[in-house]
This record gives sequence, C-alpha cells and structure tokens, in this order.
Amino acid sequence: MAFASFDMVSFGILEVPPHPLRFGFQVDIIPEESPRQIMFGLVSRHRSPEGKTSSVGFAVQFDLQTGEVWDLLNDSGLLGMIPDVDLFLGQFSDEEPMLLSWEVEHLGSALIPKLHIGGEEWLYPAIGFRDGMRMETLAGGAGDHGSTLSSFLHPAVWRETLM
Repeated sequence: MAFASFDMVSFGILEVPPHPLRFGFQVDIIPEESPRQIMFGLVSRHRSPEGKTSSVGFAVQFDLQTGEVWDLLNDSGLLGMIPDVDLFLGQFSDEEPMLLSWEVEHLGSALIPKLHIGGEEWLYPAIGFRDGMRMETLAGGAGDHGSTLSSFLHPAVWRETLM
C-alpha cells in the first residue's frame, strides 16, 4: 500500500539473470512541470504459497518542495535531503532535465542499489536475489491523476555483465 497515493506508470519489466551484472532504470523530470511528490522504483512482486502478494525492491518518494527523500519499501524512513532545494531544482529545465536513476549491482545473492537524483547519490538497503526474479520499473506522481505519464521523460532500462 506504499504506492496507494501515487498515480503510477510502469515502463516495463526487467528479468534479473542469475549471474553478476549491473543494471538500472532511469527517467528525466522537469521539476517545475512535475507533481510535487515523485515516486520512483524497481519493484519485484511475488506470491507466497498461501496466496499473499508481497513487494521487495527499491522505491523512494522524493518531495520536490522540501527536498526530502523517503524509503517506500524497506521501512528505512528518511534517507536524506537535498539542501537548498529551490536552488538545486532551479538548475534543471526542459533543456536540461533532472535525472532520476537506480543503479543496482547483482553480486552473489545480493542486489545492491544506489539512488541518483540530479547528481546527488544515496545508498539504499540491499535485498536478496531469488531465481526467476523480475523487477518492474515504476514511476508516479501524487495528486493530479492522469498527468503522470507525461511527467517522466526518456525512460531507459540498461544492464551490463560484470566480469
């Protein structure tokens, strides 16, 4: 239910292979044209033998008014803040949008993420890898439902094998 207040859009599914690799998901936003609350994540959903669905992965809420970055999946609370948020956001425009990206390293049985917001970087709790794991690329905005898809520009999913 962490995503209930967001108008969500999926940019596809990424299958995580059982070997070491680096992968990621990224989108651009224009802060002055975006909802004030942004959600951005890579999420894996699975069903238990009892039929319950649970979600694991990496997802944050970024508040463009306060600069706060909150964890949405792993109960970590406030991950960090953008200092002087107005000055920070003012450097981005339609000619130079702000990049939001997840970079994840799959090493052994762990998926180790890094979150990038406009050049700032945060570490995020790692999760365990499961065979057959699929991660959905999600973004969303709080508030005006229906405008979310146009808020996220240039979505991209990438991956590279680690040697």
